[in-house]
Amino acid sequence: MKHHAAFGLSMEDIDAVVVEDSKPMQTILRSILLSFKVARVRVFDSVDDALEASLAEPPNVILTDWRMEPTSGYQFLRLVRHRHMEPLCFVPILFVTAHGTRPLVDKALRAGAHHVLVKPVSPSTLYKRLRWLLTDDRPMTLEHSGFYNIYGIHKTMDEQAGKMQSLAGARLYHRVATQKARRSGRRRRSRIRKKGRVRPGLRRREEGRGEGATAFGGRQAHPQRGICDRQGCQTPLTRPAAERPPSPGSLPAGAATGFPVNSVCLRRCGTGHMPLLPP
Repeated sequence: MKHHAAFGLSMEDIDAVVVEDSKPMQTILRSILLSFKVARVRVFDSVDDALEASLAEPPNVILTDWRMEPTSGYQFLRLVRHRHMEPLCFVPILFVTAHGTRPLVDKALRAGAHHVLVKPVSPSTLYKRLRWLLTDDRPMTLEHSGFYNIYGIHKTMDEQAGKMQSLAGARLYHRVATQKARRSGRRRRSRIRKKGRVRPGLRRREEGRGEGATAFGGRQAHPQRGICDRQGCQTPLTRPAAERPPSPGSLPAGAATGFPVNSVCLRRCGTGHMPLLPP
């Protein structure tokens, strides 16, 4: 087992090859690499040109796009990693793509790529990845298929896939449990309302809270209407007789107390109550 071609080198010793079909992106990557003081940067528009030049003078690092015509970046990777391409098969490859989806990253790393960068790539990110690559001591091993690959990459990717699947299952369970708890709470509140334990729209207050409050919903007696004294009701009179007019003969004789007679009991224990006691 051998290490990749850039292992143990310094940044100043890197001979980089850039394969990119976009002229602006070629300029950006060339400028960034040259700012790192690398030894040489060669830029190519197609995989065929890059492959021909790399076979003549193998580079230390290859940066390539994923989607290119007529040969894609993935096909370029498989060509380079074949055992008949030695010593080019040991050159590390970094993908720089605008389509950094999870399936793409998984496919690229399992095929032998060392890293995948997503456009737009910043100089600091590319520098960190190159510094990491120079110290990456994972050996290259020949698989039964005849292609070189990074040792242990399939096991690592399988472990990461298992972790992602576990996290996805946990998120799904949390979402289902939350929805179930909300539905259960709504059903419970509905049953309580139907049983009359909660009167919607009525704000309950503690008994005795506030001056003149009573146990009947925390209502206060109107200072000009008094308290109902029929059969010990003791409920504030708060509704005018215009809503419930007193029935004839319901007023006791000599009940002139100075309070208006157009008041009825809030609890409505009878019709036409008038205040017999001041509040």
